Amino acid sequence: MLLYGIDRSQRLTAEVRDSKGQPVEGGRVTWTSSAADVATVDDAGRVVAKGEGKTNVNATLGEISTVVPVEVVDAAAIEIVPAGAVLVGPVGTTLTLAGTIKSSKNQPVSLKPTWKSSDEKVVKVAPDGTVTSVGNGTATVTAQLGELQGAAEIKVMVRDVARLEVRPATALVRVGDSQRFEIVAFGPDGARLENAVAQFRSSNPAVATIDGAGIASGKAAGTATIRADLAGQAAEATLIVN
Repeated sequence: MLLYGIDRSQRLTAEVRDSKGQPVEGGRVTWTSSAADVATVDDAGRVVAKGEGKTNVNATLGEISTVVPVEVVDAAAIEIVPAGAVLVGPVGTTLTLAGTIKSSKNQPVSLKPTWKSSDEKVVKVAPDGTVTSVGNGTATVTAQLGELQGAAEIKVMVRDVARLEVRPATALVRVGDSQRFEIVAFGPDGARLENAVAQFRSSNPAVATIDGAGIASGKAAGTATIRADLAGQAAEATLIVN
């Protein structure tokens, strides 16, 4: 049994059968946990996570017993970046969402969530969180781990994209500081496509990293090129870290 999150619970049930596989009536099963600091279990078989680690829950009736291994993982929330987006471009335009699982101490947990789209006629989502536009509309993309869940609202606007700009074109930050980059997309008629989002990447992650929301973080002195890609179009900006 896996429990994701402190104070999460799950109930176990026990059924005693004879040698012929028939249920045996009567008798009261007792429950115990080998590590109560990891998980406790009450008289009704309800297991409650108390701390990260592993324990064995034992169910006993007379001389008969069985063991259920239990593992508790400190997973408190799922953070999705970006938390919402307008996916502008032709059908098949993609954007990768980052789903980070955080512990009760707000530290990243090295687990991956599963992804699901509420409407695959609007967007489909791959196991790595990459969403692909299918048609106009709005869908909720969820990331799930056990009972934990995070969600991002994705609006699809099927449009042709002729040109991109990244703003600001040049930025200067100190090590440890951050800079937000935005894209501006234009259609074939030159009109601005409002609220478009792009896939960002840094040419030098040792100098600066950038997340799916366009937030770049200075890591070391130097220069990095910030590139944005959307629907076959690309644009670049320069980030100087000192």
